[in-house]
Amino acid sequence: MIRAGTTSPAGPRNWPTAYGTAGAAETPETDHPAPGSVPVTTIILARNEAVNIVRAVRSASWCRQTIVVDSGSTDGTPALARAEGAEVVTELWRGYAGQREWAMRHPAVAHDWVLFLDADEWIPTDLAAQIADRVGGSEHAAFSMRRRLAFAGRWIAHCGWYTNSWQARLLHRERCSFDTTVAYGERATVLGSVGRLSADLIDEDSKGIPAWLRKHVGYAELEAHRRDGPRPWRRLPRILRESRRSSRPLGRTLAKEIIFPLVPAKPALLFLYMYVLRAGWRDGRAGLVFCLYHAWYELTVGVLRTMPSGSTVPGTAVATGIAVGRSVATAGTAPDATSPAPAALIPGQRRDTERLAGSAGVDPAAPARGSAPR
Repeated sequence: MIRAGTTSPAGPRNWPTAYGTAGAAETPETDHPAPGSVPVTTIILARNEAVNIVRAVRSASWCRQTIVVDSGSTDGTPALARAEGAEVVTELWRGYAGQREWAMRHPAVAHDWVLFLDADEWIPTDLAAQIADRVGGSEHAAFSMRRRLAFAGRWIAHCGWYTNSWQARLLHRERCSFDTTVAYGERATVLGSVGRLSADLIDEDSKGIPAWLRKHVGYAELEAHRRDGPRPWRRLPRILRESRRSSRPLGRTLAKEIIFPLVPAKPALLFLYMYVLRAGWRDGRAGLVFCLYHAWYELTVGVLRTMPSGSTVPGTAVATGIAVGRSVATAGTAPDATSPAPAALIPGQRRDTERLAGSAGVDPAAPARGSAPR
């Protein structure tokens, strides 16, 4: 269980209560939206999430519609979701952005506002109330929110992860889209302003540390191939051109895409940045382990980049259960055969990469589970 009263950057807070649970009725807020009362469609991308899906669907029960997009579960995830009242559609993995774009344009989606939720995340009562209050007459095209990551039983409130976890998840379908030509992107392109919600989304995977490590092995392979693309400075014109419509702040994009790739000794410097400079030590033993794992991830990415080209297909380690290593990302199955392959990969390799990642339970829909600050 998460420790109540964990100290956040803003001071002590109790761990939030998930909407749809018995404890929600006992929380002090009095403006919780009634079940099925808010004109929002929640879209949950999932594969083999039987241990998480019930909690996720229940926490979205204040929405008028919940759709689970399943990419080939074999553990009963679709049946569990239907039993909780969700609609379930099946689609093989199309890629990080491709699956979201496909889901958002699906004819079954009944509302203009869509909320993207990963199967191992849940919506607390205060976030449900804020969304219900905003979607009525808002002029914004999207709303972003931060994610509280629960790792090893504790909220990772420091080390830079929580501070930089803003992501646009509540989107107006007519003014937002996902660039399906970007192999590893999962952030929306927004035509209009992006508002911010003060309540947090909760990222709490019940599968535990072993599953977290297995996913990040595959993530490291994918990231190693991504970094073998154009040199950082050659990406600058594209980044500046796309920054006007990106939901990610330009400064953070420049730090990740231009500056960080040029930093030497990444594992050691990343650990010092997260654990010392960004006070990861304040999160106790869990914070130490979390920062060490991120250093391990960077070390693994570097090692994989030195391996002979074509020796492995990205994501194979995840598919076979062999431990190798990676960074941060999320989930799926086979992509659209018409999607163009990125320049960093040989023709056809992207499809194999994403199919294997999806078949192994890697969730590309999730925002990098504990990786370097984004």
